[in-house]
Amino acid sequence: MWHDSYVLVVLALAALAILGGVVMVATGRGGEMQDFPPDVPPLDLPAAGQLAAVDFVALQLPVSLVGYHTQTVDETLHRAAGAISARDTRIAVLEQRVTELLAHRLHARQEAHAGRAGAAPHGDPRPRVEHRPEGPEVPPELPRDESEDTEETEKAGAEESR
Repeated sequence: MWHDSYVLVVLALAALAILGGVVMVATGRGGEMQDFPPDVPPLDLPAAGQLAAVDFVALQLPVSLVGYHTQTVDETLHRAAGAISARDTRIAVLEQRVTELLAHRLHARQEAHAGRAGAAPHGDPRPRVEHRPEGPEVPPELPRDESEDTEETEKAGAEESR
């Protein structure tokens, strides 16, 4: 019977040791786990700015026990998104430059055309016109208001009376 009391003490000490170990690990004093190298080879892709469609066609993603290796697929998609974003930005910048160049070119052509149209051939001061509209030879007279007629009549009468 003497061994029954020692067994309880040993079990209590073991329980306290386990509880103390759990508390130490939970507070971060238990150390860290070692980082293991990945089980898959690194991706053989160029930098994000140099990715091309051929790189993705030739890409062979590693397969794990339950399908494709998730970390590798995520890295591939992230690099592809970066490459597409960089390419979209470059395309937008180039399109803006083309628009500015075309606008500048159009403006220069309009100025050149205006300069040619303003220059008169053989000293003629008038601009050259391909089509001359036909109009009346004598300009028509505008109808007069009756109030203007009465004012003119009164002025004429006042001058004659002087």
